[in-house]
Amino acid sequence: MAKPTNELKSTSFTEVIELERIVTPDEEKRVDHIFVRRKKICTRHPEGFATEEIARFDIAWPEEPKDELKASTEEKEEIKINTD
Repeated sequence: MAKPTNELKSTSFTEVIELERIVTPDEEKRVDHIFVRRKKICTRHPEGFATEEIARFDIAWPEEPKDELKASTEEKEEIKINTD
């Protein structure tokens, strides 16, 4: 079961600025490895307190439709038995 991924967004208290994003697809595991470097600035702090953070997570690819199984069941060959 896939877990939903919530991206960090700016609010009235913090401003989020994305500095770098690297997406690396992995065909064996069928996921995208995401690396994000972002800066968070506290807007309520008088000096604009800023921190930098790094986040890593995976996003699963959507499942492929299983047309092959449907096609193989529809294409059944009829076998005729001669009883003469």
